[in-house]
Amino acid sequence: MKTTIPAMSVKRVGNAIYITIKDAGICSVSEFRDSGIENVVPLHGFPCIILGSSHDGLLVSACETLYFISGSEARAILRVRPGNWFWHATEGDGQIFVQEYGEPPTGIYVTEDLRSFKKISTNLSVDPLSRHLHSLAFDDSKERLIVTLGDDNIVRVAVSQDYGYAWKPLYKGPWQFVPIFISGDKWVFGFDSGIARGGVGVYNTKHDEWSFTFLKPVNYYNAQFTSLIKFGDYYIGCLGSPTAVAVSKDLKYWSPLYIDSSITGYNPFVNVEIWKDKIVGVTGKELLIFDINDIEQALRSKPFLTPYKAYLDKVKGLAFTIKRIQWMLRL
Repeated sequence: MKTTIPAMSVKRVGNAIYITIKDAGICSVSEFRDSGIENVVPLHGFPCIILGSSHDGLLVSACETLYFISGSEARAILRVRPGNWFWHATEGDGQIFVQEYGEPPTGIYVTEDLRSFKKISTNLSVDPLSRHLHSLAFDDSKERLIVTLGDDNIVRVAVSQDYGYAWKPLYKGPWQFVPIFISGDKWVFGFDSGIARGGVGVYNTKHDEWSFTFLKPVNYYNAQFTSLIKFGDYYIGCLGSPTAVAVSKDLKYWSPLYIDSSITGYNPFVNVEIWKDKIVGVTGKELLIFDINDIEQALRSKPFLTPYKAYLDKVKGLAFTIKRIQWMLRL
């Protein structure tokens, strides 16, 4: 089911689901219920993204300001340069890590109490050639902080053992990623590549091995992921180009749950959350709701993303790497 509610972000907090709605220049942070939508607090500034929850409240980014929302009150707790914004946050070992996105340098900020934040690193400290950070995640079982970053640089994934102060490249090469999904001993990364048409990278932490599945979309040139989650045994992938939500059993063949070809360019607001027995999604333009019947129906349709050999793209990737061989060896 889709609605015309212009929801920009979605986040599950306990048994509740929260969304942000763009309404005449105001960002309304709202709770979504079976009976309807209840507004919590209005904010000014876009993009307006719910990053997570902590200390019995919500973390919401509105333009360059990060807010802590408790009840019907919003308190500004962190600001970055105008034009930049906060895209992702993750929690690990009692600390909250927030990732800035936009023009360089973009930072990673850490806090324990939501009152004092410390900038612990930037994209430039990971790779001086990079433009900005893309996403971050924390693997609790291995106590590792992971980041993806771009663009046109050589270090695409980096990992930290000391909560973001020092970084070690985990993947150097042409393939670029945004989302990070942690699944046991495997870290799954969705492609955001300007070279390959699309794909998924999987890092096996147990064997220290990478594997890549190259994917091409039907009727579109490329497929760029914004987020990845699991719903039971199914992978749910959100794409920013084209604006789409797809489902897969094996990360290789993806069937469409939703496609909106009217949105051009890369749409960073496509995201989903699991809520009860449903999937609640947003695109910045619409609010989406799917259940297991929608997934089963989608899987009976022709796949939207399928594997391809990527011979030419691999040659392009090699040329990309050779041009940056000095940094490949240095970093």
